Amino acid sequence: MPRMKQHMAAQGDCWDLLSWRLYNDEGFIHILLAANPALRNIVQFDEPTMINVPDRPATRTQTSDLLPPWKQG
Repeated sequence: MPRMKQHMAAQGDCWDLLSWRLYNDEGFIHILLAANPALRNIVQFDEPTMINVPDRPATRTQTSDLLPPWKQG
């Protein structure tokens, strides 16, 4: 089971900024959203909010892996 830390998101933070701040890569937003399902409808935090932060995965899914086969290449 992955380790889970917590982080206080500040007023005005958004998920891509948190991903960049916590993982040095905005491509891990999906990891943060999966760990915080009750907060997934928040685009920008209105007030300081404690969020769960899983350990960074070893690799991130490549954008090309998400494309349909005819667009990969």
